[in-house]
Amino acid sequence: MTQQHTGDGALDRYWAALKQTYSRIYSEVAADHMVFPRNAAEIKKHSCFGIVTDDYDEMMSIWLEISDGRIVNAAFTCDECITCTACGSIITELARNKTPEEALAITAQGVLDELQGLPEEDRHCAELAVGTLRAAINDYIGN
Repeated sequence: MTQQHTGDGALDRYWAALKQTYSRIYSEVAADHMVFPRNAAEIKKHSCFGIVTDDYDEMMSIWLEISDGRIVNAAFTCDECITCTACGSIITELARNKTPEEALAITAQGVLDELQGLPEEDRHCAELAVGTLRAAINDYIGN
């Protein structure tokens, strides 16, 4: 007979185990953003939008809501790449409360620093996040 689990925290244990697995390869910060991404959503009422596909065929979208010259809300979606997820999560956190001009100064190295590094083969995801943020800001500037 199959045992039924109801409300026993099994899903919480799953997420904790997944984060622990990712922490073997990535920093604790990166693993946390992979498993529990911030701002992974669509902003229905947004000021601008950017979408970029990189040379690795990974895609990211970023929505920004700008009010009084500041980014008041930032959100992203991406393909199923966990490293892109972490980079999208971090860059939307970094962009929030900045002016568009200040957000344009965010670099891939800044994303990597916030994530406490990524393996060499995953660093292009930070470039994808920066490029997507810039595409969104350019959409705003073009308005």
